[in-house]
Amino acid sequence: MKTVKIILLVLALTFTTSCRTYYYRMITSLYSNGNSYREVYALGDSAFMAGNNLNNPFLFDLSQDWKVTRYDTAINRSIFGDEGKFNVRISRETNSIEDYSKNIRCDSDLRSLAAPKESLVKKIRGFYTYYFLKVVYKKLPYEVAVPIGNYLSKEEQILWTQGGFDNYKTMTGSEMNDYLNEINDKAMKWYGRNIFEASLNCIKKHTENYDLDRDKENIFKKLTDHVKFDTININPRLICNVLDSYYKTTYFSKLYNTDHEILDKDTEQTPFFKISNDVFSNDISYELVLPGKVLQTNAPVIRSDTLVWKVDGIRLLFDDYTLKAEYRVINKWSFLLTGLLLIISIGSIVALIKRRRKSFI
Repeated sequence: MKTVKIILLVLALTFTTSCRTYYYRMITSLYSNGNSYREVYALGDSAFMAGNNLNNPFLFDLSQDWKVTRYDTAINRSIFGDEGKFNVRISRETNSIEDYSKNIRCDSDLRSLAAPKESLVKKIRGFYTYYFLKVVYKKLPYEVAVPIGNYLSKEEQILWTQGGFDNYKTMTGSEMNDYLNEINDKAMKWYGRNIFEASLNCIKKHTENYDLDRDKENIFKKLTDHVKFDTININPRLICNVLDSYYKTTYFSKLYNTDHEILDKDTEQTPFFKISNDVFSNDISYELVLPGKVLQTNAPVIRSDTLVWKVDGIRLLFDDYTLKAEYRVINKWSFLLTGLLLIISIGSIVALIKRRRKSFI
């Protein structure tokens, strides 16, 4: 897995989280008449490839509107530097792009990724029709004890999870490296604090005769002194060891040895870590094929008439992730009408001139 995913809690949990990433390629073709056609590629297991749709590899339930195509040989495709393998495709045509996000059924933890709000507005202006596309992937719906705003500014949050390096073009590579390292250190402190809070709350449920809330700040300071900058390794076992040291006892290490399965599972099932497990392992290549000239977009990759964005849980960690594109299509009927009017006007002028000449004869 990429280092940035580990840093951002993606697969940093040291419980039962898998390091596998699930890749999806979604291609949407927009037509001049407003219709759209979408294909989504994924990697299905042997059961799904044999026809068992209960083992659906996609992020949402498959309705009858989707046509399923299975391939005998997996297709390899580069997904922003990683290699994705696909052996199944679903496809569907609709009257508008808005229809794809309507009535999607999926796990609540996956809704932010599976059901973006897609809209396309058109405005006719003379010889062209202008289209304004907006796709909003909503921020992940999780709660933590300590908000990221306590560590990173809004600008730093967006830079760290969604990019935005255009605002830092005046920086040298060395300066940018220092700046990102500074953000990384603060993000790691945020991570460490919240995994501490989640673990301590689980330990507290099984603890008697110790006021962990009263001593929490001192316990956390002792913990961070112990792990220094390596907060990624904070877990219930380590916290129990630090509690033993803080209270000069063996009570907590014995507690962990006895109930470690419960403590680890309870920590892993807290809302933030659960959504991390379910969402952060999915990467989507959102590809948009347009029928006209691209005027403006925030797509990081532009291939002729195709725009490409990368969408994943990291980009939804602190804020909504919005994809934007503005393009225009020639109004052929406008040119034909203008040409017809021009012909009629010229004809009328010629006829008027002829009539005037006859009147002088």
